[in-house]
Amino acid sequence: MTTAPDHLDVAAYVLGILDADEVEAFENHLTECRRCALDLRDFAVVPDLIDEADAGGMLRGTAPERPDGKSVRVMLDAVAARRKRRRWFVAQGVAAAAAGIVAVTAVVTTLVVGGGDSNQAAPENTTPTSQTPVANNRNEASMKVQQQDPGSGVFTKIAAEDTPSGTAMDIEVNGMTGPGRGSLVAVGRTGRVAQVTSWFAPEPVAGDSKTIKLQANVAMRWHEIATFRIVDENGKTLLEVVAS
Repeated sequence: MTTAPDHLDVAAYVLGILDADEVEAFENHLTECRRCALDLRDFAVVPDLIDEADAGGMLRGTAPERPDGKSVRVMLDAVAARRKRRRWFVAQGVAAAAAGIVAVTAVVTTLVVGGGDSNQAAPENTTPTSQTPVANNRNEASMKVQQQDPGSGVFTKIAAEDTPSGTAMDIEVNGMTGPGRGSLVAVGRTGRVAQVTSWFAPEPVAGDSKTIKLQANVAMRWHEIATFRIVDENGKTLLEVVAS
């Protein structure tokens, strides 16, 4: 009996590894899953790239035995697990200024910083856009900004901290209508643009306004960032926030 398809079947489907029953099940799943439809669009170029690489003069030899669907699913599960572990290590490494790699999907709480033995929290400013530098126990600057766009209804709160590798951020996003992908982009004072993180906004549920909570790191100093932008999957700006 064929099991229900999962999101990791997208790559296997594009590569033609699924059997006939699995293909039929996945295509039925695809009509109801916006996330898989978006992923399928991203994966669609892979077969052409493989064909181009083969036509470009790669050495030909005996073709390896084609793996079955179960083996591919095991490999894809392993890749997903490695990515999850990598995101966890990056998130943990933010406090120690590990590396400037984007970290997605981590729990965020209001940033609390103190100096010495003080347990006081950084003051919260309720104005539409706010920034409050605070000295923490590593003598680094900590900043907060928050703003809502009256047109799109998208709201964000960013608590940022300078690190040796750039800027670490705790991010909250609310009011983005799904399903679809969203991204947070940092625009530097010199015009440099860097994607900080991205997420998938689920289908909205009546009466339920979910807040998306993320933790990320960008290889730009806070004072080098002019604005933050939240954009949808088509590149449309839903919210722009002045950083400093």
